[in-house]
Amino acid sequence: MKAFVTDGDQRPALAITRSLGRRGISVMVGEARPVSLASSSKYCARHVTYPSPYETPEAFERFLAALVEREQVDVVIPVTDVTTHLVARSRLAFSDRSATTAPPFEAFDVVSDKWTLLQRAVQSDIPIPRTHFVEGLAGLKAVVARLDYPAVIKPSRSRILTNTGWLGTTVHYADCESDLCRLYHDIEYLASYPSLIQERIIGPGIGLFVLFDHGHLVTTFAHRRIREKPPSGGVSVLCEAVPIDPQLTAHAICLLGPLRWHGVAMLEYKQDGRTGKSFLMEVNGRFWGSLQLAVDAGVDFPYLSYQLALGHRPVLPSTYHVGVKSRWLFGDLDHLLLRLFHTDRALRLPLDAPSRSRTLLDFLKFTAPGLHYEIERRDDPGPFLREAYHYGRDLSASAAQAVRKLVARPASWLRSPLTRVPVGAKGSGQAGALR
Repeated sequence: MKAFVTDGDQRPALAITRSLGRRGISVMVGEARPVSLASSSKYCARHVTYPSPYETPEAFERFLAALVEREQVDVVIPVTDVTTHLVARSRLAFSDRSATTAPPFEAFDVVSDKWTLLQRAVQSDIPIPRTHFVEGLAGLKAVVARLDYPAVIKPSRSRILTNTGWLGTTVHYADCESDLCRLYHDIEYLASYPSLIQERIIGPGIGLFVLFDHGHLVTTFAHRRIREKPPSGGVSVLCEAVPIDPQLTAHAICLLGPLRWHGVAMLEYKQDGRTGKSFLMEVNGRFWGSLQLAVDAGVDFPYLSYQLALGHRPVLPSTYHVGVKSRWLFGDLDHLLLRLFHTDRALRLPLDAPSRSRTLLDFLKFTAPGLHYEIERRDDPGPFLREAYHYGRDLSASAAQAVRKLVARPASWLRSPLTRVPVGAKGSGQAGALR
């Protein structure tokens, strides 16, 4: 059997490649560059370089259809929002020759639109943060008087498809009305596309991971984020398997069941540190960053979804190991560097955030019962070596840039108004040239 995994530089692509490769499945890995994280694994049978799905989505779709036919691929496994969107949209082009783990396109489109998703959540009595919908810059005036701060600003979609490819977006924060207005004036995708303004929920991130079979729940897994990048909230760099909350499982059934969801999804929550109440933030209709934790804890989502795509009945684990932890070492190092070289205010950390010294001591705990490293595997060192090389190269480039800024600082001091020679004074010509 042969599987094709997209987005080889993503960590879940590596987890999928290792999971299927260990079971004797021939795994082809694709990426828009000649070598990738997942293709560095010994479990990758072959690497394929394809047109960028972000810059030329139509070319990617044509390439995929030709690849599936030429290589007789049994299952196509997209990894990111962009490739899942494109594979789900074009699945009819190769459905007679290959299966896919992507959900139905209409269902994926619903959960990818945060506004539509949160409206459905409210209708099902699922708690969400206090949220205002904004239709670009023109719609900001209608809600600005009703906002509380600090506010969280999110584009309605994490990726926006435009005539020139996919537009990447990110989450922003505003501490006051002037901050908010500046964001909407300066950032093109906030000014031109729908977005959400939400109250900020401070507390740990909780993830519920699910596998559905045409609207029927097959299995679940849950984790708690211990450390994230950026520290205020983002991708997990250290996370732990936790027991399933039956209420969150009920949420998944309410949201995804009516959509006849097929395949994997992640429901992301923030748990209020004061009340313990969990608020739904979004649903990712794809594999998630901390996928390796679920595999290490005993729920092999890559293989289960592969079986489901082929129409087989997956053999499910009776339970999984609560307390197992997964650490993304270089992501955790990023977390540490951000804490050491930026203020808590700049990082928007809560008042009860660990101190810098505590953060350093926690980072230096390299061994613990149940701790697994996400990339580093003794039987498969290639991905770690590749990640270490690129991390070191990028870190050196960042350090060199910081040194150049430091060296340039005296020149900036010379250009400051306090050091300029007054007009008409001796040497005023030189002073003018320094501006």
